[in-house]
Amino acid sequence: MLILFALAMLILFGAVAIAVDGSYGFVQNRRAQNAADFSSVAGAKLLAGSQECNGTTPVSNAQMVNLIQDIVSLNNPDSAATWTAQYLDSSGRPIPGATLNALGGAGSPPPGACGLSVNSNPTWHSFVAGVIGQNQMNGTAGASAGSPQVGTAVAIVSLNKVGPHVVLGGGTGTFTVSGNINLNTNVKNQPWTGCQDGYAYDDAIDAKNGSNLYVYGTVRYVDNINGSGYNCGGTPQPLFPLDTCFPGAATQYNSPGNVSWVAGAPPPYPTNKPPCNHGNTTVAYNQMDHTFTPINDPLQGGGAPPNLWTTKSVAACPGMGLQSYSSIPVGTTVLKPGEYTVPVKITGSMTFGDCSTYAGEGAYPGFYLFDQGLWITPQAAGSSVTGSNVLIATQQPYPVAGNEPGSLVNGNFVPTTSGGVPVGGNGAPCLPAGTTASANSGGQQEVNSSVASSKCGGTSNYGVITYGDSSFTPTSDYGKGDNFSAIVGGATNTTVSLSGPTTGGYAGTNGSPGLVFYQDPATQANFGFDALSGDAAAVSVTGVIYNASLSNYGANAPLEYWDGTGGGIPLYAGGTLQTGYGAGWTSGPAQSAGSVTVTGTTIVDQFNTDGATTITIVGRPYALPGTGATSLLS
Repeated sequence: MLILFALAMLILFGAVAIAVDGSYGFVQNRRAQNAADFSSVAGAKLLAGSQECNGTTPVSNAQMVNLIQDIVSLNNPDSAATWTAQYLDSSGRPIPGATLNALGGAGSPPPGACGLSVNSNPTWHSFVAGVIGQNQMNGTAGASAGSPQVGTAVAIVSLNKVGPHVVLGGGTGTFTVSGNINLNTNVKNQPWTGCQDGYAYDDAIDAKNGSNLYVYGTVRYVDNINGSGYNCGGTPQPLFPLDTCFPGAATQYNSPGNVSWVAGAPPPYPTNKPPCNHGNTTVAYNQMDHTFTPINDPLQGGGAPPNLWTTKSVAACPGMGLQSYSSIPVGTTVLKPGEYTVPVKITGSMTFGDCSTYAGEGAYPGFYLFDQGLWITPQAAGSSVTGSNVLIATQQPYPVAGNEPGSLVNGNFVPTTSGGVPVGGNGAPCLPAGTTASANSGGQQEVNSSVASSKCGGTSNYGVITYGDSSFTPTSDYGKGDNFSAIVGGATNTTVSLSGPTTGGYAGTNGSPGLVFYQDPATQANFGFDALSGDAAAVSVTGVIYNASLSNYGANAPLEYWDGTGGGIPLYAGGTLQTGYGAGWTSGPAQSAGSVTVTGTTIVDQFNTDGATTITIVGRPYALPGTGATSLLS
C-alpha cells in the first residue's frame, strides 16, 4: 500500500504541477508576449521618425534599450534582464550584427534600421514542480514590427555630364553613404578607363589617399557608352563603375573580393569589399546594379518648380513682395528672407528665419537669394548657424581671392570683370607658396613661378598646376580658386544646421524637408562644406542639395586635373559638392576636420571628398518637388 501510495503521490504532484505551474506558465508567456509585442511596436515607431529610416530625429542605442527595458519591466518583470532585440531593415529582414540586449549598448542604430524584433525570455521559480525536480521554469515569446520606407532611399544622384570620378573619396576621413547612389556613367570621354577581367573599369567611383568609402545600398550605373561597350583590345566590353584597383567578379556585378575589415569601419559592414592595392584605401558597397537608365536633371524636367533665378517672385513671402538687401546691420542675429545683392559672410551665431520673421506672415518657407555668394564660417567656440524651413539659393561664386582672376587692393579683393560681370574661376584651388604635391606626383611644388601670384589675387598665394585629360601636360588654366558660391564651415566646436521647406512647391513629400541648397543651373559654381583649410565645424543639412550647374561640353569637355598624373583630383567650374579639404599635398595648409551630415538627397554633377572630415549621407526616398520626371521614387 505504501509503495502504491508513493507512486500515486508522484502522479498526483505531477498533475498539480501541471495545473498550478502550467497555468502560471501560460500567464508568464502571455506577459512575455505582451512585452515583446508592445516593445517591438514602440521601437518601430521610434525608428520611423529616426534619421536611419524615414525621419530626421537622431536615435541612440541607449534610447532604444531604455524604451524596451521600461516596457518589458512593466509587462513581465521576470524577463526584465533576459530580453534580446534585433534591428530590421525596411523590408523586415534582420540586419546582421545589429542586436541589443538588457545590458545596454553604445552608438546608434545602423543605417536603414526601420524595424525591431524583440524576444522576451522569462524565468521563474516553480510552485509545485520542484517536488519532482523542476525548480525553475522558462518561457519565450517574440514579436517583430516595422516601418517600411516609402520608395527607395536615394543618397546621391550624380548627373556626370563630363568626366570620371562622379563619387571620389579623396581624403583620409570616412565617407559613409546610407542609400543608393545613382550614376550617369555613360560619358564618352573617360580618360581613366582601363580594362581588366573582361570589363572596362571607368573610375566613376574611386577612393585614394587612405580614404574610406562605405555604401550601405546599391550603386546603380550604366554599363555601356552610348549603347555599346568600351573598346578593350578591339572588343567592346561593358563598363564597371570602379577603378581597376578594385577588381572582382564583375560578371556578377557584385565583387565580393576580400571581406576583411579595417578597424573603425561602421558596422554592420556592407556586403562587398573588393581588394585594393592602394594601402588603406577602402571601397565597400552592398550591390551593383548595371540596369540603371541615365536620367536627365530632375529639376529641369516637366513638373519641376520654377528656377528661382528666372522667376524670383516665387521667393517672396506672401503679400510682401521680394525684399532686397544690400547690407546686413551690425548685430543682426536673425536674417530675413529675400534677395541679398552683395556677398554675405557670416562669422558668428545667426539664424535664417522663415516668413514668420515678418509680423503676421506665418510659418511660410523662407527663401534666400544670394546674388554674389554666401560664406558661413562661425569662428567662436559654441557659435551656431541655424535655419529651419528655409531654401538657400546661390548664383555667382563668393568673390574670395583665388575664386576668380583679380587683385587685392588695400586688403580687399577686386575681381576682374568682363562687361561688368566677374570672370568665374575653374575650380582649381589656390595654395600658399611652398605647398608640395603628393608623393605620387614626385613631390613637386605646385607652382613656383612668381607669375602665378596674380592668378590668386596676391603675392604669396599660388594656383595649382592643372593637367590635360590625356597627355597630362600642364595647362595655362590654373590658379583660379575653388569657385564656391556656397561655403559652409567654421572653426572647431561650431555648428551649422539647416533644413529645407516642409510645405509648398519646394518641399519634400509627406511634410519632409525639400530643397535646402539650390545653385542657379545657368551659372557655373561649386558648393564647399568644411572645404577650406582649418574648417572643423559640425555641418548638418536636412533636405535636398541641388547643384547641376556644370556645362555639358560634350565631346570637347575640358577635363582637367590637379596633383598631376599620380593624384588625378578632378577640377570643375561648377556642379561639384566638395566636402573636406587637404588631400592633394604632403606639405601645405592644414587639412579639414569636423563632420558633414546630409539627411536627404544630393543631386550634383560630381561629389568629391578630401581632408579628414567625416562625411555621412543618409538618403531619403524623395518624390522631389514636381511630378513625373522629377520623381526619384521607384
